[in-house]
Amino acid sequence: TEPLQARADDDIEEELDLDGKTAYQSLSARLNSLSMDRADLQFAVKELMRKMSAPTTADLRALKRVARYIVGAPRVVQLFRWQKRLNKLIVYGDSDFAGCQTTRKSTSGGAAMWGANTLKTWSKIQGVVALSTGEAELGAIVKSSTEALGLKSLLSDFGIWVVLAVKSDASAAIGMVKRQGLGKVRHLAVADLWTQQRRATGEIQYEKTDGLTNPADMMTKSVGGDKISQFLVSLGFQKRGGRHRLTPALANNN
Repeated sequence: TEPLQARADDDIEEELDLDGKTAYQSLSARLNSLSMDRADLQFAVKELMRKMSAPTTADLRALKRVARYIVGAPRVVQLFRWQKRLNKLIVYGDSDFAGCQTTRKSTSGGAAMWGANTLKTWSKIQGVVALSTGEAELGAIVKSSTEALGLKSLLSDFGIWVVLAVKSDASAAIGMVKRQGLGKVRHLAVADLWTQQRRATGEIQYEKTDGLTNPADMMTKSVGGDKISQFLVSLGFQKRGGRHRLTPALANNN
């Protein structure tokens, strides 16, 4: 089962009482900590954290849904395999256009991979309301580009030099980046020309990827369990049961 769709259209929203609000905030904060190194939870927890100030009964149902998913997948391990030093860092980006049913804002998701190893994943709500799928996808490409440049700078501190490639499954956004000039989307001047400049200088390569295999898709929307498993494998994660042998034993409060 998938971890979340934050709020169904037919959910009746009633604000939680003080005790319910406190419990929601406490549990969501724990999930937020857990999601830092679990890519499969990042979109779901991002949606839960957006409701912290005034959670409703619908938000509580969403939290319970995430909890049921964790019961079925209590432990996810990230593997870092030995590999030859590569000179290319690939960042996958994706967006879900107007995915928020309340604000109609889009979500940018991404994953930065150095060979077979994942360095970083993210799921972030976009700051403005996009007017089209292409605009939302361009926002995701800009986010991926900034993350790529940040990781390149970090690697350079260790004396490691890489070239950057940002991959997206959005043909319209890739077209905006690869052309010269604003075209018909003049209100996107800053984002459009900034990515064009990064490409023109050779600082970042922009490439098309298959939408069915783009792992960033998992960080932009609620997807099914089979897709989650597929993307986790492609990112170098494994679902495992039980507890690690070094994990402290749980206290018996009974």
